[in-house]
Amino acid sequence: DMEPGKEFSATVAADATPGPIIMQALRTGQEFVTHAQIPERLSARLLVLIEELVGNILRHGTKGMAISLRFVIRLREDGAVEIDMEDDGCAFDPTAERGFDRPDAETGGGVGLALVRSWASEMTYRRDEGRNRLRLLLN
Repeated sequence: DMEPGKEFSATVAADATPGPIIMQALRTGQEFVTHAQIPERLSARLLVLIEELVGNILRHGTKGMAISLRFVIRLREDGAVEIDMEDDGCAFDPTAERGFDRPDAETGGGVGLALVRSWASEMTYRRDEGRNRLRLLLN
């Protein structure tokens, strides 16, 4: 009932620079939008979300340890794009963290989460067997 998804996975060393991993993740997103032929507005948002979420995981989830992350992007029959993302970094529930609705004017922090929240029509999180699992719906 669902298109096979486009999958990305990476294991990142503790001292790795996030940049190259984010670029690889974005390439996966780009391959998905090209193949699925989704509208430009949606594909632009998807790529920003991938960059923000993967960047967040790599910058805040590692606490000096290696981390593994993966995501799968699927096009649903109703035209919505579903993203399932998981990582084994520190517990972080983006649906519950408060004070992130507005970016911090001093640091610029929180912009990513504010975007994720405003663009996702659905967003669910659970911590399961030491992994963060986040599902987002974009339409």
